[in-house]
Amino acid sequence: MTLAWILSKRGVKVTLFEKETDLGGLAGSVKFSGGEIDKTYHHIFKSDKDIIDLIKDLGLEKDLEWQDSKVAQYLKGALYPFGRAVDLLKFKPLGLIDKLRLGLIYIYLQKNNNWQNFKNIGAADWMRKWAGKKGYEVIWRPLLKGKFHQFYKQVSMAWLWARINVRGNSKEKGGEKLGYLKGSFGKLVNKLAEYMVKNRGLIKTGQEVKEIKNMGDKVKIEVGGEKLMFDKLIACIPTKSFYDLTKKNRALIKIDYLGFVNVIFFSKQSLSKYYWHNIGDEQSPFLAFIQQTNLVDKKNYGNKHVYYMGAYLPQGHKYLDKNNEKMVYKDFFDYLKNIFPNFDKSLVEEKRIFRFDWAQHVADLNYDEKIPSYKTSLKNVYLLNFSQIFPQDRGMNYAIAEAKKVARLIEKSF
Repeated sequence: MTLAWILSKRGVKVTLFEKETDLGGLAGSVKFSGGEIDKTYHHIFKSDKDIIDLIKDLGLEKDLEWQDSKVAQYLKGALYPFGRAVDLLKFKPLGLIDKLRLGLIYIYLQKNNNWQNFKNIGAADWMRKWAGKKGYEVIWRPLLKGKFHQFYKQVSMAWLWARINVRGNSKEKGGEKLGYLKGSFGKLVNKLAEYMVKNRGLIKTGQEVKEIKNMGDKVKIEVGGEKLMFDKLIACIPTKSFYDLTKKNRALIKIDYLGFVNVIFFSKQSLSKYYWHNIGDEQSPFLAFIQQTNLVDKKNYGNKHVYYMGAYLPQGHKYLDKNNEKMVYKDFFDYLKNIFPNFDKSLVEEKRIFRFDWAQHVADLNYDEKIPSYKTSLKNVYLLNFSQIFPQDRGMNYAIAEAKKVARLIEKSF
């Protein structure tokens, strides 16, 4: 969306094909009775300069609100505040030595800006060594397994370094602030689409590209039963999907992906005083629990509380199957009652499940050596997706940064 807008703004005639019937993918939104809400949970940090700049460029700065971060860690039937240094000191599941080790790790990774030293070291191995057995088992292993499942021992420490380094350097004297676009980040998607169309761009939803090939210097695609020709094509799709379409560059299929399932529900019942809850139990069906209305006022949702339960899953997992909707609700809600015994399922007024098969690439050891090039082996065909983001984790801010890079690359080629 960002790339299409930038190019259209600079006089390039752009056509955007979207397989789904709505725009935005993981950054998309959906209408509920209380208004509009993100399909997946989002917030931004003060250090996310690219998305902040884009919000300003699109005239949405007045809708960007900053709130205090409120984070908790769930472990063995209890919630512990986990956002400040003092919270770590009060964290009962760890002894004093383990807490000191954990604190020193945070400081060291926030100050050390040489991520290359970590790229061929496993995050699990590094944390087991430096956080100690207890710190690793209580904090790091549940998070790594929850995020990457069977791949968790292969994940590069450079990826985890980036999560801690960026997060730590986004904090200010008054503590961490989280940004949210009032009305959902779908506003950003909609504004990009609106401005692109004003620049004579075309958007075609429900249109899946079936074939990509060269015809001389041109690019031919098959979409919607038609054969169409373009001067250049940028495929913003997963690496494996690109290989399936083109049968070019088998190295692309070496990048593994995980899917994502997100359950949203509305209730008048407030369950927590925290916004973000990390779940430190490897048996939990979801990794994170978010009470959205502890970041955004519930008046924006018809005076109801909004909740997310998100799970990263191996592709082919039963929760990714649309036929298992009842199972997902049962498993997620049943476990939620372990965290909040007062949770009353009968008070849930609206609920939805959103599934994404290609949500997270696995940033494994020496991942930087297999990052796909923007330029592909097909003439005038480019690839742009999350797998090119490293060591930072994929997300809206870095997607926008990548779009800017490719826009410059394409402009130079004209």
